Amino acid sequence: LRFEELQAEKIDKGIVLNGLFLEFSQWEAEEEWDNSKSRQEFVEFKASEKKNEWRVNYFELGDIKKEFDITKDKFETASALLESMEKDLVNLTKANSKTDRYTNVSISLSKNCKTLIEYNMYTNCPTYRELFEKFDTTDPTVSGIMVDYGYDIERINIMKKHWAFYKDQPSYELIMVDPDAVFQDKSVNIEIQVRDFTTLSKQTTRDGLYTTWQNFKVTNDCKRILVAPDMDLITEAVEFAKNNCSGEVEHVKEIIIKQKTTPHDYKKWRDSPALVYQNWLKDAIANNKELRLGLD
Repeated sequence: LRFEELQAEKIDKGIVLNGLFLEFSQWEAEEEWDNSKSRQEFVEFKASEKKNEWRVNYFELGDIKKEFDITKDKFETASALLESMEKDLVNLTKANSKTDRYTNVSISLSKNCKTLIEYNMYTNCPTYRELFEKFDTTDPTVSGIMVDYGYDIERINIMKKHWAFYKDQPSYELIMVDPDAVFQDKSVNIEIQVRDFTTLSKQTTRDGLYTTWQNFKVTNDCKRILVAPDMDLITEAVEFAKNNCSGEVEHVKEIIIKQKTTPHDYKKWRDSPALVYQNWLKDAIANNKELRLGLD
């Protein structure tokens, strides 16, 4: 790198100049030591010689400094540009990379489901026992074991960063039932609700119509899926999550609803009550002024 070469040359030249200055100063000081003509002439010659040598190196150092300043400016500009490009590359890589949370799937029961199961109350919610037998693909060595409490099972002894264990296994589909909070954040989390529900679909509303989905809701970032307590629908939700929230969900019922009209929807905007009142008030003020002509 030319910048580093010039920096080294500049330092070396400075050392040479310092040495020459000391020699020159020493010879000049010796001029007063011996007054003999021959000795005086020799000292003056050496002093002049060192002085001239110092001048040559001084001017050479000036040229090195000029080139060094130019190169330094180019180097700093290039460094700033490189730093900016590296940041852009990191951001682009992050934007284009697929993170763990979109390749792993977790299945959890809502709080209401867990409460109803624990107290043996009537519910359509599946138990973790049923869900574990049907969907779970975890290794108990790293992702914890399931303990039976009678009414249901629960996961314990989960290792930290247990999901990293599966990265070295090609084409491994990690599905975790009863996940820990950290894994929920690093996966598409399917949460089973206690009852049926209705939600707006991802389709946009137009022409006074909108579409609702029955018993299925997915966030725009494919981070969370809410599903009713229906095992067929839960199975489809798992496949939907594994495919990064793409494809059709067969058991999701779509209903197209026409928006209800208000009493003023059929009126033209010129006939709206607010505008009618404003026009009436404007006319009343004008008429009142005409009636009071000559009285004010």
